Amino acid sequence: MTCREAIYSENVLDYIVNAFSGNEVIEQRYNPLCITEIDRFRAIAYKQEEKINSESIGRFGYGTIPHVYGLMADEALEASGVSKIRRQPYLDLYGQGILVGIVDTGIDFTHPAFLNADNTTRIHSIWDQTIREGGDVKGFQYGREFTQEEINEALRDEEPLSLIPSRDENGHGTFLAGIAAGNEMRQQDFSGVAPLSELVIVKCKEAKNSYREFYRVPSDVPCFQENDVMCGISYILRVAQETKRQVAICIGMGGNLGNHDGETPLCSMIDYMNMLSGVCIVTCVGNEGNARHHYHLTKEREEIDINVELSSQGFVCELWWRTPGILRFDVVSPAGTTLGITRATTHTKIRKLFTVENTLLEVLGGEEQQQTRDQVVMFRFENSKAGIWKILVDSEEAEVDFHMWLPITQFLYGETTFVRPDPNVTICEPGNSRRAISLSAYDPADGALFLQASRGFTPSGIVKPDVTAPGVKLYGPLPKNNYGSMTGTGVATALTAGIAALYMQQYSNFVISGNSVRELLIRGADQRGEGYPNREWGYGTVNAFESIFYE
Repeated sequence: MTCREAIYSENVLDYIVNAFSGNEVIEQRYNPLCITEIDRFRAIAYKQEEKINSESIGRFGYGTIPHVYGLMADEALEASGVSKIRRQPYLDLYGQGILVGIVDTGIDFTHPAFLNADNTTRIHSIWDQTIREGGDVKGFQYGREFTQEEINEALRDEEPLSLIPSRDENGHGTFLAGIAAGNEMRQQDFSGVAPLSELVIVKCKEAKNSYREFYRVPSDVPCFQENDVMCGISYILRVAQETKRQVAICIGMGGNLGNHDGETPLCSMIDYMNMLSGVCIVTCVGNEGNARHHYHLTKEREEIDINVELSSQGFVCELWWRTPGILRFDVVSPAGTTLGITRATTHTKIRKLFTVENTLLEVLGGEEQQQTRDQVVMFRFENSKAGIWKILVDSEEAEVDFHMWLPITQFLYGETTFVRPDPNVTICEPGNSRRAISLSAYDPADGALFLQASRGFTPSGIVKPDVTAPGVKLYGPLPKNNYGSMTGTGVATALTAGIAALYMQQYSNFVISGNSVRELLIRGADQRGEGYPNREWGYGTVNAFESIFYE
């Protein structure tokens, strides 16, 4: 089996591994079919296995298994201060010379919002991870790359898609690219934030069925693996290095699993990259604020009630705790059947069939992640029946401060919620990354916070969101030469990625980092809400003009 075949194979699992010690160590530990380098610290080991199970977690650690991410979007230029910048006669900030990277569902490269006046493309390149035929793409052994020259050749053809078979079937990626960097289209009363920048597009391949099944994700929902998002970021950075240009990258995806403290592999990658000169990565906080998917444990003994509204194929949830304390748990079905009191360890492996409900429960104890002492207990319900499922937790900690999360809304069948949820600490990964620019959303029409926006802070008290930008009913391009509106923190992220491109152009002589852009946004933000900063608005609403001219 070639590496390209392995990457797409449903009988091969992907592990995110430490690459610092070299491929020889990876080969000894994982015995993989092949290895793909993400950067000098991380790689992906592709190993011939059909299913993620307790043995996988026990051997290699929970942190090596990719999480899955969903899409975070379903007047703004004036509200964010971009129009005020454009009205300054001594400024010419439209993103000239800057790359804008989008890792998402692809792009409609034929849309007029991405064409120059001579009908050539403003897209520097597209890496379509879903196309199986092709050569290596900047060190990645899957997908196919389309260069600017190839895109222009296709645009001159009567059937452009016959030459470049890369489509955005969803429309999410096209929309975010348009908000960040679409052309100024006066007839449509639309303009992207950085309309003279060039785009680098990554179309992520969807998650393998093994990961959908493991995380119990419905088959008809867009779902993407963490390692493919990481490779997408790495590809964009390699393009920026080759072209010697600065780049602002928009990540409009998110997930609800992990310890929510910025310590997943993707978060640690973003932390490092946002310290580099000429690189800025912008993420969304997610749309989970009112989803009832977070429970905060603060007492030695807790009864956590999960209301499963509809019988379904199942769901997962994670309980995060920290050693050296001792934690015990039990699970009670709607019919009153119990799992039995169990002590949580890093090697917990339990399978229990609740016969009355015909529901199979698997409980897995995860190894601590590489960057933290946090431990995880994952509860996987298969064929879950409607009713109240209870998880009883008993801890010997003097001060209990543990958390439990259900997946993001679109990864659940029907309404599955905590009966007594906590709306705070609901920011999705990778929005908890310490040095990422993490965006919440508000409605520019009335100034109100987007009701579903996730709220901070992180469990360790890191301030997230950083700032809040317009993200409700924004107008932008959709595939097949259409326009429409979307709402969500992913939309606010795209708008802010465009603003980051303007900042990078303004300070091109200094070649600033993403961390510097984050500070610019914070210092110019208009304070909102109670307290400063606060869990809903962060440091306030983005004011692009004030951030540049702050004194």
